[in-house]
Amino acid sequence: MVRGFTPVRRAISPVVNPGGLPCSRVWILRIRAPRSPFSNEPTLTLSLDAVIAAPADSEQTQPNLYNGRCFRACLCHRARHNSRGYGGFVALRLLHFADLHLDRSFASERLYGVGAQRRREDLRAALQRIVERAREAQVNLITCGGDLFEHDHVTRDTASFIVQTLGDAGLPLLIAPGHADPAVPSSPYRYLRWPENVTVATHEELRPYRYADVNIWTAGFMRSDVPEASLRDFARREDGTHLLLLHASDMSQVPQDVTPYKPILPAQVQEAGFRHALLGHYHDARTSESITYPGSPEPLGWNEFGRHCTALLTIGDDGNVQVLLEDINLRQFAQETIDISGMTSLDHVRDAVMAMREEKHLDGGVIRATLTGERAHSLVLDPQALSKECSDGFAYLEFRDHSRVSHDLDAAAQEFTSRGEMVRKLVDHKQGSRQEEQAVGRALQLALDAFDE
Repeated sequence: MVRGFTPVRRAISPVVNPGGLPCSRVWILRIRAPRSPFSNEPTLTLSLDAVIAAPADSEQTQPNLYNGRCFRACLCHRARHNSRGYGGFVALRLLHFADLHLDRSFASERLYGVGAQRRREDLRAALQRIVERAREAQVNLITCGGDLFEHDHVTRDTASFIVQTLGDAGLPLLIAPGHADPAVPSSPYRYLRWPENVTVATHEELRPYRYADVNIWTAGFMRSDVPEASLRDFARREDGTHLLLLHASDMSQVPQDVTPYKPILPAQVQEAGFRHALLGHYHDARTSESITYPGSPEPLGWNEFGRHCTALLTIGDDGNVQVLLEDINLRQFAQETIDISGMTSLDHVRDAVMAMREEKHLDGGVIRATLTGERAHSLVLDPQALSKECSDGFAYLEFRDHSRVSHDLDAAAQEFTSRGEMVRKLVDHKQGSRQEEQAVGRALQLALDAFDE
């Protein structure tokens, strides 16, 4: 037995002495192993001829080891998934991702122009990193759980980029279209010629695709509104190893503000005989015993605080599934608040921004910072100019000014002007309840701001 390999079948048999070799007997060990899912060649071929020599008197033999036994071994190792895993023979290794949303507009996040275009470039770079990670991990297959692009906004240039990038991967890819990239007649899934290594599930019913000894059942969105999941009438599969690939919603853990599509439950996955479900739709990575969401490779909005990963799955010959979530995003969206109370210059604001970046590890982030508090009258803010001055270290920085100018009420009350008269009258009304004092304070602030304008 060769270390690191578990044969499926083995046969040892004596055969007739071939060619009249000067030996008493020949034993040939043949090991049959699973065939590669991508060719007709066996993934492992091992032949071992053990010859016990019985030389003739006239023949001089070369000295050898093993007490006169000559061994010849030929080993062909075609794929890494044949190596021994954590429990035995590895049947398949795959990398799963979903929800890239190429060509997203980002208008819902109030990102426009250059800011939005750079985020779209980030998404293209993420697809290239996914392919590179798959190569480094030496997987046999890449799966996509839908929403690879946004059908309403995708350009032909981006569609060509997808085809080129996936074609250059040199690995089989299986795509289950989602609700944002349904395989409608006008979809790039239909009008472009895809590389031979890419398979798109342009069907609504579940169908199996076999890779090595693993069946991956999948279905795609053929329109944007598909109310029911495909597991409703699915007949349980008992034999073999079966995985599920869908763009669907696990109803046991629906994120806030997410509209469910193709609702399913973990119990349905298990009852149908699937060892694991590879899903798309939820943008934060999560995994459980029967379901994995890798999340979107890059965050797509201000409220996406979770992990953004790829999922590396190792499937053993016994059907055991191991899942490893690995972060892949380079960006993070964050909304921060900076209190500028008492600050008198732009240098103070810049220092506060740098401290926020270092303290919260926001290098390379997409940041929306809200300025609050009461600032000195001498500190004049221009949010757009401030964004340019403080943008070093950020992929994108936007300021919203909710601060107010601090007014000296005592000094204003001493003025013999309409402004001073207004302040004196409002201050006299601050002697009431706490709620009344707060209302008068807001009125004073607004009135003095109006005078300053």
